[in-house]
Amino acid sequence: MRTSNPVKESPKTPWIIYVIFSLIAITSAAGLDYINWLKGEKSYVFSIFSESRKPIKPEISLSQVVLDRLTNQGIPDDSVSRFKDQAGIDHLKVDLSQAEYKNIEPRLRQDLQNAKAEIVKKEEQEDAEKIYFLWDVERLEIEKLAILFSCKKELPKVPEKIPGIKPKNKVALIMDDMGYSLDAIYDILSLQEPITVAIIPFSPLGEQTAQIAHQNGLEILLHLPLESINNAEANNAIEGIISTDMSEQEIITLVERNLDQVPYISGVNNHMGSKVTPNELMMHTILQRLKQRNLFFVDSRTTGKSVAYDVALKLEIPTAQRQVFLDGELDEAYIREKLIELFTLAQKRGEAVGICHPLPETLKVLKDYFHLAKEYDVTPVFISELVH
Repeated sequence: MRTSNPVKESPKTPWIIYVIFSLIAITSAAGLDYINWLKGEKSYVFSIFSESRKPIKPEISLSQVVLDRLTNQGIPDDSVSRFKDQAGIDHLKVDLSQAEYKNIEPRLRQDLQNAKAEIVKKEEQEDAEKIYFLWDVERLEIEKLAILFSCKKELPKVPEKIPGIKPKNKVALIMDDMGYSLDAIYDILSLQEPITVAIIPFSPLGEQTAQIAHQNGLEILLHLPLESINNAEANNAIEGIISTDMSEQEIITLVERNLDQVPYISGVNNHMGSKVTPNELMMHTILQRLKQRNLFFVDSRTTGKSVAYDVALKLEIPTAQRQVFLDGELDEAYIREKLIELFTLAQKRGEAVGICHPLPETLKVLKDYFHLAKEYDVTPVFISELVH
């Protein structure tokens, strides 16, 4: 007789498992519903609290913090530009004056602090015309902002003359060869002394240099190129140069062209000219054009054979001539000695004229030692005060 094996029954799932899974499901659903409620989205359970709960105001962006401050300080909208880079970081560029930046800086710093942001990096850079302040701002390492403040330089004004007071022992310094660098004119302005600038016609930055000099009260000369004996090929290649092989009409035409190149000039001095200034007939032709324009002339004395000063006197043109070249050698000690020589000469004679060039060595000596004029009891003036 065959005996059949009894069938084994599956064990029943304990009821407690169902309870646990049910609680998990309910808790998850309630949690999701709560999150939706916090976000302001549809909620099935917590919506009953909506009437008593105030909505959460979105946090203001860092860009808006800055824009609000700029508006409050009266910075016009067209002075601000904004863009995002490839990393999604906001960039603001703000054009304003240095005074406006100084006024805004502490207030904006406090605004950012109140917004829980931090200025993690702050740099200052400058070029010939502007000073730049770059701020890198972060908030909780999740929001970044770059701000570039672009401030036009506020240049120092040359001290004005005091009416009724005539200076004694006057010294005039002419800075030749201007028009090739705007840094040079800003360096001269930083001295806050009445230095006369002589600009070469057709130089790439001659007109801009004249504009800046004029706006800041400096006196301007045309630095007229005349043919040189030495190194004729190199020196005499400059545009606008007047040479001894020109006809009278060619000289007149070229002088007029040169004069029209530089605005705001009150006089002229010669650039080079060792081959032209000894020529009385040529100098008469050149100086006659200056007289017609009511311009004075300063003989740079590039050669001891020059007759330019004497011809100017005969034509009754206000004139002067150079006594000291400051930077015949590119050595600071040499230049300093020549500066002292200029001051000493002005003290002995009552006046003296010096010429120099916008070289790093010269500018450094002027910055460090031009104040010695007071010790030598001499008064710096523009060259127009020394023409006779």
